[in-house]
Amino acid sequence: MARQKLYLPRSALTAVLVHVIVFGLFVIGYQMKPKVSQAMVDPVNIVQAEVIDGAAIEQEKNRIKQAQEARARKKREERLRRQRQAEEKKRRQQAAKRKQEAARQAQIKAAREQQRQAQQEARRQAQARQQAEQAKQKAEQAKQKAERAKQEAEQARRQAEIKAEQARKRAEENARKLAQALKKQEQARQRAEQQAEQKRLQAILEQEEAAMQTEQEQLARAARQRQLNTLLSQYIGAITAKITSQWRVPPGVEIKDVYCKVSVRQVRGGYIEEVVVRKCRIDSEPLRKSVEEAVWKSDPLPTPSSDELFHPQLSITFDPQ
Repeated sequence: MARQKLYLPRSALTAVLVHVIVFGLFVIGYQMKPKVSQAMVDPVNIVQAEVIDGAAIEQEKNRIKQAQEARARKKREERLRRQRQAEEKKRRQQAAKRKQEAARQAQIKAAREQQRQAQQEARRQAQARQQAEQAKQKAEQAKQKAERAKQEAEQARRQAEIKAEQARKRAEENARKLAQALKKQEQARQRAEQQAEQKRLQAILEQEEAAMQTEQEQLARAARQRQLNTLLSQYIGAITAKITSQWRVPPGVEIKDVYCKVSVRQVRGGYIEEVVVRKCRIDSEPLRKSVEEAVWKSDPLPTPSSDELFHPQLSITFDPQ
């Protein structure tokens, strides 16, 4: 390691010289005192010399102080200058670092963008290859489909020719059969006309016979209905007569005013189950009760001469006049 040279600032050297001079003056003054006293030096001059020396010393002190303050101020300024330089350097370094970081981020971003574009391009190329492959496959499929269609068309043509030949033969056969069928139809038509004429005549005879039979049946039903109506009138008359025979005129009622509608429910044998007096010409409760009692007293009612005349529900008009 090289030895460094000793370097003293000018202010320090000046201070050392001043102290040496002051020290020398004190020594000289101390040595000169006996001589002066011996030689009877003038006190006034001694005082003046001391005053001059003190002023010089004070001036030197002030100068040294000012020099020291100047050095201190220069040091502070130098320190501030160096601090500003350091801060400026640090700022430039930070700016450079930020610039480098921005450049690095830009490079990263550019690299990522390039990577993204490369990936997109790769995907695009892959899609293009896939689409091309699909198009190729579709073209191959279309070619195969066209070939199959051609084969199918050829087969269809051959089948159509075969079917046409078969149809021609069937048409000839059908024409022959049709001629035979027409001949048979003509023969059948003639037979059918003969049979139809026979059936028409037979139907006319049957209709006439049916009409005669229907007329006879209607006449018989009309005669039977008249007979039933007569028997029914006799049956209702017998019931009404029996009820009338059991009826007693209630007080305050005149026979000319008696006219009532009565509903009677019965069972086989004429046994009464219910009697309801629906309506009377005059509104008289004694009359209604007298009619109802007369019906109940007529139980059992007369039986009809035929079961066809029996009805479980009878509607009787009670009119004793």
